[in-house]
Amino acid sequence: MAKPIDPLTGAFRLGTDLTLADIWTGLHIDAQMWQRSAFAADTLRQRASIDDNTKSLLTALAPCPATRWQAFIEAQGVTQIGAIALSWCADVELSTVADLFLREISCPADIDKRAAQRLNPALLPSTRSLSELAASAQSDIKTLVLMCLGQATPITFDVSGAWLQDLPAIVGAILLERYDPAVSQLDPNILSTWRAAA
Repeated sequence: MAKPIDPLTGAFRLGTDLTLADIWTGLHIDAQMWQRSAFAADTLRQRASIDDNTKSLLTALAPCPATRWQAFIEAQGVTQIGAIALSWCADVELSTVADLFLREISCPADIDKRAAQRLNPALLPSTRSLSELAASAQSDIKTLVLMCLGQATPITFDVSGAWLQDLPAIVGAILLERYDPAVSQLDPNILSTWRAAA
């Protein structure tokens, strides 16, 4: 009897089992399950298990060229978790991830915070100083926003009030996510403007 032909012959695989479609589907199922788990009696346990699975799918992308995953998600339709997954691929630029992640964002409420915090930490500077983050982002606002959102820890707002006032209000509203008055003090007028845009 002839050996059966593997129907996935020719597909790009990561390891022996996963295709890019498997990873994309798994990440989006995890995201849906994570939201539904909010209503479960054992929410924390379920979410920990879901996040473990998400992490294993993301780390599986390490050998995948960034250009291949980007082409795949552009064909599928770019979602926020799909864009963040790009950060785990080989030879990726953080600015490309930021452009894709923020492509459809018109207000801070549109940001998937869970997805943002799945950003590959290897791409993030170790500093939480806003001036140093801005320098690392080479003044690219989208990259700066993603750097700020990628870690849940507070940011030190060590820049001038004039610099902050020049930021678009939506960026300020996003930066509020990382504002802690115990770490930094912001001008009340700036805070008011940012809160109005949130």
